[in-house]
Amino acid sequence: MFTNHKLAKSVRLACAFGAAASLAFSGSVYAQEDVESEEEPVEKIEVTGSRLLSNPNVAAATPVLSVSGAEAAARGNLRVEDFVNVLPQVFAGQASEVSNGSTGTATLNLRGLGENRTLVLIDGKRLPYGSSSTSAANVDLVPTQMLERVDILTGGASAVYGSDAVGGVANFILRDDFEGVEFGGQFSTNYADNDNGLYEGVLNAAEQPVPGSTMDGDETLIYAMFGSSSSDGKGNVTVYASYEDRQEIVQSDRIFSACTLGQSNGASSFEGFGCVGSANFRLFGGPGGFAFQEEDGNLISYAGGPSQTYNFGATNFFQRPSERYHMYAKGDYEISENLEAYLDFGYINNTSDAQIAPSASFGIGAYDINCGNPLIQGNSGLAFTDIFGCSADDIANDVIVSGITASHRNVEGGSRNSRLENSAWRVVGGLNGFIDDTWAWNIFGQISETRDQSSATNDFVVANLQQALLATTDEDGNVVCIDQSGGCVPYNIFQRPGGESSVTQEQLDFIQGIGIVNGETSQKVFGADIQANLGDYGIKLPTADDGIGILFGIEYRKDELVSSPDEISQIQGGGFTGVGGATLAVAGKIEVREFFTEVQIPLISGAELAEELVFSAQYRFSDYDTAGNGTSNSFDTNAYGYQLSWTPVEDVKLRAQYQRAVRAPNVIDLYTGQNTGLPNLSPAGTDASGEQLYDPCAGANPIASLETCARTGVTADQYGNILDVISGQTQSLTGGNPNLDPETADTVTFGVVITPASIEGLSVSVDYFDIEVDDAIASGIPAQTIFDNCLDSGDPTFCSLITRSSAGSLAAGTFGVGFQQTNLNIASLATSGVDLQINYSLQTEMGDVRFDYASTILDENSTVPFPGGDPVECAGFFGNACDAPSPEYRHRFMATWNTNLDVDITATWRYFGSAQNDDEGDTLETGFRAISYLDLSGTYYVNDNIELTMGVLNLLGEQPPVYSGAGPALGNGNTYPTVYDTSTNWFASFRGKF
Repeated sequence: MFTNHKLAKSVRLACAFGAAASLAFSGSVYAQEDVESEEEPVEKIEVTGSRLLSNPNVAAATPVLSVSGAEAAARGNLRVEDFVNVLPQVFAGQASEVSNGSTGTATLNLRGLGENRTLVLIDGKRLPYGSSSTSAANVDLVPTQMLERVDILTGGASAVYGSDAVGGVANFILRDDFEGVEFGGQFSTNYADNDNGLYEGVLNAAEQPVPGSTMDGDETLIYAMFGSSSSDGKGNVTVYASYEDRQEIVQSDRIFSACTLGQSNGASSFEGFGCVGSANFRLFGGPGGFAFQEEDGNLISYAGGPSQTYNFGATNFFQRPSERYHMYAKGDYEISENLEAYLDFGYINNTSDAQIAPSASFGIGAYDINCGNPLIQGNSGLAFTDIFGCSADDIANDVIVSGITASHRNVEGGSRNSRLENSAWRVVGGLNGFIDDTWAWNIFGQISETRDQSSATNDFVVANLQQALLATTDEDGNVVCIDQSGGCVPYNIFQRPGGESSVTQEQLDFIQGIGIVNGETSQKVFGADIQANLGDYGIKLPTADDGIGILFGIEYRKDELVSSPDEISQIQGGGFTGVGGATLAVAGKIEVREFFTEVQIPLISGAELAEELVFSAQYRFSDYDTAGNGTSNSFDTNAYGYQLSWTPVEDVKLRAQYQRAVRAPNVIDLYTGQNTGLPNLSPAGTDASGEQLYDPCAGANPIASLETCARTGVTADQYGNILDVISGQTQSLTGGNPNLDPETADTVTFGVVITPASIEGLSVSVDYFDIEVDDAIASGIPAQTIFDNCLDSGDPTFCSLITRSSAGSLAAGTFGVGFQQTNLNIASLATSGVDLQINYSLQTEMGDVRFDYASTILDENSTVPFPGGDPVECAGFFGNACDAPSPEYRHRFMATWNTNLDVDITATWRYFGSAQNDDEGDTLETGFRAISYLDLSGTYYVNDNIELTMGVLNLLGEQPPVYSGAGPALGNGNTYPTVYDTSTNWFASFRGKF
């Protein structure tokens, strides 16, 4: 397995380096033997950020934030992502609040560098791909009730743990010594008073329902845990099982999301906002312009605004309903004094529903219709035949015309639902032991598999829809499809007798279909390491008390991924109207063979102004082979790090480090086929009639000049007649790249830990961090950046990446229209700032009190989208370029009072600083205010075995800030629900221990 010549060479070089380092400090080998034989052995511990079993007296140089699992119970957090996301180092990722764009998983995003640059571990062992659609680990695998603590290491750690540890590492440490029986449960619900005058006015102006106060989104959990130790005390087995049911929250039940907001000054607007919705409602178009079909069937010119658009947001889920089964078991047994075996098994099955608005016959200029179609003859108002460009001769000869728009929202069929089922299992087993009480070794293997299925219902099959639009009259006078194969029934969206739709279930049965994607991933990891405290041999510096620690290891990992959509989903341009493009098959594998080493060298001990000075270093060589879609590639990476820890006096510890981290491209990056994506454009402003535009070249009164618009492909004939990008959602050509290179990242941190002896129980740490990522893999240049630069300069570098439809539109729905964005090593990322932690505990006559404060002051969070481009600074900003907000200051302050009355009271203050819109031209939605959330809970210990907890999150009922441009995946319901609370959550739980 480890025969590759480059790997063998690196092993020999590193071994030579380690031996040389050891021999260089071997002056007192024998003089220490008698003394050391009389000393008590020092307990060794493994800390996150190193595989070395460290001497607890040696200070760690890597900043790690450790949070007890008990905090999750006190705060009522049933899911790991909800527990961790309150920490200021963690940014928004996939969660239950994501609907459009959901993967059905839960992910973490450290430092805002992306969830695929965050490495997730359980007890120091990595998790597999989350699903066939995302390489980011699914933290649903972590059993919250078994959690002892989570260690958050932010910044590079690839030299220790391998690829992906760029933004940082989340290491979930589980309880391993549980004995007895524990069972418990929790019920929670959400309350929203829906009291907001601004959005009530917007809804009333658009004649939309105004929600009253409501309680919804109920969640129930039951769990049990059993643990037993062997009679000889050498082993322990713990088994955990849980069931969770979570109900949905619908956007129509929140006043700030009950309609799809947009900037508007029209007749149906209120204070600059309107329920702009989507033009894909009852929209028809062709050479005769665009028209809207009124409720009674009358056809009038399309003008936009709430009365002519569909409020697509109301039926979307704010919280996906889900059902989850979880099992976890772990055990260990001391076979002999120097040999221990361990085994872990985890299983998760999670099913959820991502509901979004009903589908439509999407596509501007995407369809054909026959001019003799009896359903389009003799309608009231503007004539369908005129709109579609049918002359009298065309009607008489039943000519088929192309490039027409017939966009009808499928309100008759109901919302689109994606049933997302994700299951995963993972087995980790190994042996560890000691040789001569000095050399510690570990050998392990782990196998993981995930399976996922997405079943999308109530969408239109493009081919069937087109077939149903071509209709004629049979010999009996019945309207039938020209092509009656497959049981075709004409789709009658053109007639509304008595104001009622003519669409029947029979019609829907023919044009609706189910899109299914089956996926699976597998991961195999095998590794071994050996380490020693060479101080046992007297190998240490004469100025230090502790010996040199050294470690060598090897590791093999293989990741495989297969995603298999149904045949209709794979049709070029998209076989279904409502998915924005084809869903293509992906298949590939990545194998990596690695060698790694670590060294820890205490330099000085017990000297004046140097109680301790320790140098540490790590190195990892990785050799990759990739294969997929008939192509293959190979590359190697080098990751390394250096740390220095200095304790001048006992109360003060200074630390600094440099890390070179890497992220190898994953199967999805490499082998996804070319496809259609749906990026969002920011509002460009309002036109002369007061209507918001996303494309400044669209509408009857374009904001930009013809000269400017011509740079993006607009012709003189199109100018003034272009349909705007609907709801900001445009289109892009995306895809993998089998020749991608690894990303590299440089992390620098330095800080201080102060534990003053004069103030017992106080600990303060301040750490500066700076992370820069080069050759970052990105889906080309962001659509907004392409568009803005082309409009401003006409530079062909950008303008050549824009393709408008035959009618000049950039709206999604027609294959090939939009922006070219395939995967490239093109971007660079940077983030820097300061982390501050303060912990203080004290004893009083009324009980023990503890304060835990953690904050991040964010100085930079920027992206350079392409070489030579201007940085897009997102520290303190949100919007289309930055997506979810990145406040310059965040904190989590927690106070816990363990009273003398068998009651614990916990209060948490979560603070999100203000953020500004990254679109400086937006004069209405300029920014988000700072928000404080107060969470409160209390636990009553009935006796030694039973405890009851009640609490509330967002006690003061703060409503989230609203931004009409918030788009998927993290934007949902005019806000960012993975960042901000959308309601007040009340919970009650019990726990029994015997």
